[in-house]
Formats: sequence, structure tokens, C-alpha cells
Amino acid sequence: MKLVLRDSLLFVPLTLVYRGVTLQIDDILVDTGSATTLLSIDSVAPLRIQPEAGDSIRRIRGVGGVEYVFSRKIDAIAIAGQQTPALELEFGGLDYGFKMNGILGLDVLRRTGAILNLNSLTIDFAA
Repeated sequence: MKLVLRDSLLFVPLTLVYRGVTLQIDDILVDTGSATTLLSIDSVAPLRIQPEAGDSIRRIRGVGGVEYVFSRKIDAIAIAGQQTPALELEFGGLDYGFKMNGILGLDVLRRTGAILNLNSLTIDFAA
């Protein structure tokens, strides 16, 4: 799958499945420097994902500053047709001053066996 290069950053769409409902989310930043995958709470609004009692709340720090996020187990995500079932993702505000709906972190990249080709700007997956 072709990655989108915008402002010297790589983006990819992903599909999220939560409680049996599927949602396509564009503008996901591919970030090998991020340990976890984080989605904007606004981008998942159609799925009504909001903090609930029992959710784990964490304080994360990155180049964009400090943010509080909550974790939730989702049914699956898919990137370029590569589906990863039942995993925990983080959700937060993601107000970093540029357009993005999430961060695809090393947790999902490793779990899916993602192969990033920076010459051709593609993401593929190990067979």
C-alpha cells in the first residue's frame, strides 16, 4: 500500500472494528518512535468510544507534549487489508497543531510484521 507523504511525515488509512461496527480512519501518522498506537477521540466519534469506568488512564509524553489517554480493547484494526484482531489501543485528544487522526505505533507495526519501504513509500506485511 502506498503511504502518503505530507509535510515530511508518513500517513496511512486504517480500518477500526469496535463492537462489530467498522470505521475507516484517514490521516494516521506512521511513527516508529511511538511505542503505542493512539487514535483521536474525535476520529472515533461515530463509534461512541468515550472513557468508561474500568478504562486504564495514562499520562503519555512525546514530542507533542504531555497528554492523558485511556486504553480500550477493540475488535480489530486493518491496514492495507492486513487485519490484527483484538488488541488494546489508546484514545486521546491529539491536538498537536497539524492534521492527523492517530498515530500508528511500534506495537501494531511489529504485531503486523509491517515492512516500511522508504524508497517507494509503501507499507507491506510479512507473509
